[in-house]
Amino acid sequence: MSQASTTPVREVGSSTVVEGVEGVEAVDYRLGSSGAEQERLLAQCALLRPAAAALLDTIPLPPQAKALDLGCGPLGVLDLLSERVGPAGSVTGLDTDHRMIGWARESVAELGLDNVEVRHEALAPVSAAEAVYDLVHCRLLLINTTHPRRILGSMAAAVRPGGWVAVQEFDWATWQCDPPHPSWSRLKALLSEVFGGDVHIGARLPGLLSDAGLTDVRATAHAYYWRPGDRYQTLLLSFAHLFRDRLLEHAALTPGELDSLTGALREHLEQPGTTVRESLLVQAWARKP
Repeated sequence: MSQASTTPVREVGSSTVVEGVEGVEAVDYRLGSSGAEQERLLAQCALLRPAAAALLDTIPLPPQAKALDLGCGPLGVLDLLSERVGPAGSVTGLDTDHRMIGWARESVAELGLDNVEVRHEALAPVSAAEAVYDLVHCRLLLINTTHPRRILGSMAAAVRPGGWVAVQEFDWATWQCDPPHPSWSRLKALLSEVFGGDVHIGARLPGLLSDAGLTDVRATAHAYYWRPGDRYQTLLLSFAHLFRDRLLEHAALTPGELDSLTGALREHLEQPGTTVRESLLVQAWARKP
């Protein structure tokens, strides 16, 4: 069961920043690059595809446009951008993880995206940026870094005057289960402390785009609802498993206490009457003067 809501507004997992390929800043993706993560990300692309398509449909692009998907992962929005720039345009996907790039190239080949190039590369810092793109986009990248302003600055610098920067990020504030359960509240709070990025960055996107010197800032949001049997019903438990070592190290939990916490939550989430409201997906986009 899912539901999406959009409200246009005017002016309105985890990672650390490391030294990237070719000496420029990159994001160390702590959610990993296993086969399971590839499968999760491709499923996520399918889930978020309608919202991403709606976002891109609002952004006017010139003929022969050049677009960039930063942190594209195994697909990102490369296929959607390919459709919108057309055969005369070009799309570049950047990622700093070798396996992600390999998977992205497989996706591009399988889909026959002849106008898409994928590179194992980080976006150049502001001081070295060349303003060559008509649109620079990223999705669920800023939530995985401690320096979102720096990345947005580089994105803005890479856009031509009159071009656009578009960002999609989750905000954990709305991530709740119903009926409420104390194990959900505690586990979510503990995970937010070890995730590594700002789990509420979605709400900050309009202000961050404005601070990056961009104008005509707009935003919208999408909400999703899950029930037992949906793959995202137990995403919080998946994160708890992925970050188990960090939780035990930083949250003053014993292994037994963590197992008891996740066990109680799993039992609650499996109840027929339990629903989960996903983190709010916030989309924001703005134009470079």
